[in-house]
Amino acid sequence: MSLKFWRGDLSGGVAAAFAALPVELVYGLMAVAPLGAAYAEHGLRAAFWGCILAGVFGLVFRTAGGMITGTRPVTGLLLGALASVLIESGDVQQLPDPAATVFVLLLLCTALAGLFQFMFGLVGVGRALKFVPYPVIAGLTCGVGILMAIFALKPMLGMPGGARWGDLLNVWHPLSFIVTLTTIIVCFKASTITKRIPNAVIALIAGSLMHHLLVAILGAESLGPTLGGTNGLIPSFSIWQSISDGGASNLINWMPNLIPYAVAIAAFASLECLLCLAAIESAKHERGNGDRELVRQGLANISGGILGATPSLGNLSRVTVNLSSGGRSSWSGAAYSVTLALIILFAGPWSSLVPAAVTSGILLFYAQGMFDEGTRRIARQIFSQKTTIPSAQYKSLLANFGVIVLVALVAVFSQMMQALAVGVVAAMFLFVKTSMKPVIRQVADLTQRRSLKIRTLSAQESLDDSAWRIVTIDIDGPLFFGTADRTSLEIEKAAVKATWVILDLKRVGEIDATGARTLLRIGNQLAMQKKHLLLCGMNDHLREFMGLMGLALPLHRENWFQDMDTALEMAEDALLESLGMSSNTRSIALIDTALVEGLNEDQIKVLESYLTRNVFDAGAYVFRNGDASCSLYIAEESTVNIVVPLAGCKQKRVACFAPGNVFGEMGLLEGKPRSADAVVQAKGVVWELTRESLKQIETRHPDISTRLLLNLSRCLAHRLRVTTRELSGALD
Repeated sequence: MSLKFWRGDLSGGVAAAFAALPVELVYGLMAVAPLGAAYAEHGLRAAFWGCILAGVFGLVFRTAGGMITGTRPVTGLLLGALASVLIESGDVQQLPDPAATVFVLLLLCTALAGLFQFMFGLVGVGRALKFVPYPVIAGLTCGVGILMAIFALKPMLGMPGGARWGDLLNVWHPLSFIVTLTTIIVCFKASTITKRIPNAVIALIAGSLMHHLLVAILGAESLGPTLGGTNGLIPSFSIWQSISDGGASNLINWMPNLIPYAVAIAAFASLECLLCLAAIESAKHERGNGDRELVRQGLANISGGILGATPSLGNLSRVTVNLSSGGRSSWSGAAYSVTLALIILFAGPWSSLVPAAVTSGILLFYAQGMFDEGTRRIARQIFSQKTTIPSAQYKSLLANFGVIVLVALVAVFSQMMQALAVGVVAAMFLFVKTSMKPVIRQVADLTQRRSLKIRTLSAQESLDDSAWRIVTIDIDGPLFFGTADRTSLEIEKAAVKATWVILDLKRVGEIDATGARTLLRIGNQLAMQKKHLLLCGMNDHLREFMGLMGLALPLHRENWFQDMDTALEMAEDALLESLGMSSNTRSIALIDTALVEGLNEDQIKVLESYLTRNVFDAGAYVFRNGDASCSLYIAEESTVNIVVPLAGCKQKRVACFAPGNVFGEMGLLEGKPRSADAVVQAKGVVWELTRESLKQIETRHPDISTRLLLNLSRCLAHRLRVTTRELSGALD
């Protein structure tokens, strides 16, 4: 590895470690809160130890480069819920040291969660977990946010951890609220001062200073408690130690109680892992293996639980800090582990100066972040735009929001796994009438499908040579959580080589929140790679819904097209522009047109004397449907559309001719009335050859007329090939 990469991994790991410090102080307490203040230090050590071991094992097991793991609120809440159930169990209360037994069982739950995560990777469920319906994920994260806020209430009011709400007026310290408020304000405002230090780190320092300032003025009895110090690195408890002491059989007896929580932690760990992997893929422009990553992180958590650590999950905020600071390989995770270890060894005892009210402020700051922009957007649409959103779209938004609320309530008042199950069932119920047939109807490049625009020979050859750079994907059926995976994979596969990926949505009757968020993610990903995702064929309902879901952010409205033909034309024009060939504005001399191929300069001058030069304004008609016909035309510098009038003042484009191409030749050859309109897109010159002029050429210059008829035959043959290809694409 080069010095540049070493520096990037070192700076990324160090930055992620400092970002992790205040968060681990908060989340590390959640799991052991039911065990009392005496176990606070053990909880902190286990949380930090999990981060440290994860970085080391990440290097050993070769996890994805740039991956950083740590404690997540959902695992802290799940372990805390398990600890509450276990500590109140009669069987546990009969043991010599109930709290110590429960703590070891939390470590065993961690190892079991790692085992389940390992198994998820082996059986290949990573992809399925990645596409759990968006409303379900949003509801779970909202539920976690609410639980985090509830957990933060006691420290915010200065209450001791083991105090009951009934004793509030006797044990609370209202001034602690000032410390919490200071912490929250700094969390939100610190980034306006500096972006080099994480907000939570600055808030931790500021809140602690406020606490100790108030203590100096009013006395320690006026404020709530502080945290316990972490006097050491290695945890005092581990499964390994318990087995060595002969407690293996006791641990095995408790496994049925631990398995539901372990499965829940494994499921969330897998979701977080895949979310982080997606961010790494976008930053490094490479596709990772989600199932392999689950296997490796599962092994790390198995090892961590045995050695005394609580679960360490992929942490998106730390991954982002790591990547933005230059971290790219597994060595950044090692730098993260070493930095955290040094901080704990040398500064651990100082954590006793951190007030519990500060952790409350940091927890509330991260709790509000659990309500993501997608959820807030849906809520705003429902409560503020009911009268402006069409009824069908409003009902769709309301149904998705209902799933989010339902899952959040179940998560708060029941358990996470029950919330996940309820959410999936509710989301499936929303789409019970949708068809589960494969939605990818056709994938084609320019060798199989082109726009109706007829171009010059040189432009056609250039498009043939670069046909792989434009890919069209026809989707047939609903785009929802059950079909988003396949669609995502096809788009990503096409985008490996292609620069323009066009989705034809004319056969898509419904798109749910998960489908919209999938397109949003892919749009952002392609935009970062300087590539383009174009959408066409959406009905008015889908257009409005996609706009409400925020898809216009990565996919500007100029990338939304009425039909596939106009989208293809735009992509072809852009491709020709990138190749240095202007497709619309370049004036095409008569000598460069297919009509005069094979004629010498003198013959071309003779032909030109028989042509009529007409100037048309933009939008003018060269001829109209039903007009008498006796001429063919060649546009010199403007594209000409051939459109068929339809009922209701509508029209359909059936062909498009770039400058330099012959059109209207059937009128010259047959003399029958025109069957369509010819409309000039921009002001320009259009040359006309009448049947009378052609007869004169046949009489006076038979060699020129023979060549003209041969060239017209070739143009018609080419036109027939284009039509055949278009029909083949439509019938597939």
